[in-house]
Amino acid sequence: MERRLFLKGLMATAAMVGVAPRALAAERLNRLKNPHNPSTLEKKHVPAIIAPGEVRAGQWFEVQVRVGYLLPHPSLPEHWIDEISLRFEGKTIAKVNYPQGGVASSLAVFKIRLSETGTLEAVEHCNLHGWWLSEPRVIKVI
Repeated sequence: MERRLFLKGLMATAAMVGVAPRALAAERLNRLKNPHNPSTLEKKHVPAIIAPGEVRAGQWFEVQVRVGYLLPHPSLPEHWIDEISLRFEGKTIAKVNYPQGGVASSLAVFKIRLSETGTLEAVEHCNLHGWWLSEPRVIKVI
């Protein structure tokens, strides 16, 4: 019985260790430090949100998230985007995962609807350069 409990504890610990680094990394978001003088890394990694500034309550609209707000992010076998998510008021409302190896463009298109005015943000993960957060984008709902 003790051995079984030990093994269960060991498996639970291993599962947590496997999940924890990525979950913790999500909290260490890179941001645009100076919009007037962005680094090359920022130009290629900060996501850009392309969306209307005003929408009708409850109606579907399109939001594009392009990784690299000034320069497109490369999609190469050794350097790619593996996740893009969209947040509304800090909560993830849509997400797309890309396969390893840079076979997909670093662009995501989401169809969403909102019932109230609020702030959208995009978060992306680069396999080499970590997590990046977009500038906030307020969407007015009328």
